[in-house]
Amino acid sequence: MIPLINLKNSPNHTPIRFGRWVWVTAVLLLAGCILPESTPPATNNALEASPPSPTSAYPWHDENQVMAGICFEAAFDAAGQVFVLRSAEDHIHFYELADQSRLCRHPVTRYPFDFSSGDVLAGLWSKGEGCTARYEVVAYNRDDAADTFTITLRFITEGDCAYDLVSPFWVGLPGLAGYDIRINLETGG
Repeated sequence: MIPLINLKNSPNHTPIRFGRWVWVTAVLLLAGCILPESTPPATNNALEASPPSPTSAYPWHDENQVMAGICFEAAFDAAGQVFVLRSAEDHIHFYELADQSRLCRHPVTRYPFDFSSGDVLAGLWSKGEGCTARYEVVAYNRDDAADTFTITLRFITEGDCAYDLVSPFWVGLPGLAGYDIRINLETGG
């Protein structure tokens, strides 16, 4: 007779036959040893998560992590558009638009950004083809008389890989709540 093991004395738990449990475990362990190692299917998409050039030399801070919850398909669709978010409401609305696009299989993961001290969240995604992608800061200019702040970037793809790449450039801009924020993009490389 095969003994029964009752893990909990609860009406919601069914006793497990010890012999069957050992047999199923042995089969699973052996299957893991015999089955060939699986590799994920090759994909021709990559969401480049590398940060922009180090921001310590610039009057902004890297905020790519804030947009890390946006899926590849939504970022690819939005590539080339500059976004300037000035409040928590703008940020929530941005995430709602991403969810409503239905480009992501799951609701986007929302990461917070602190707008309370007048910081502005600005950025874009760029797309290209290659092995890697990166940004180079060409110039930036703060014009206090005109209340404008302009960043000029060069988007560079490298390598002969046939991968669709999407790369983020999202920054927090301290003290520029009332400024016209512009991000100009050059391509090259």
